Amino acid sequence: MGEHKQKPGSDWLAWEKQRDSLKNRWVIVVVAFWVTALIAAAMYVVNKQLDFILTSIALGMMVLGVWLKSRYQQHLRKEPENKA
Repeated sequence: MGEHKQKPGSDWLAWEKQRDSLKNRWVIVVVAFWVTALIAAAMYVVNKQLDFILTSIALGMMVLGVWLKSRYQQHLRKEPENKA
C-alpha cells in the first residue's frame, strides 16, 4: 500500500548525479588549493615571510580535498548494478 515504486535506472541516475556533484566539488577544492598555494608562495618570495592566513587557507583546502576525495572513492564503490 505504501510502497514507492521507482523507475528502472532511477537508482543509477541518482547515483550518477551524486557522483558528478562530488567530483565537481573535489575539483573546485583542488583548484582553490593550488591557487592559494601559488599566491602564498608568491607572497613569500616578495615579503620573505610566510603569510599565516594564506598558509592556513591552503592547508584547510588540502584537508577538505582529501576528505572529498575519500567520499568520492567511497561513492564509486557503491555503484548500482542496473544502469538501464
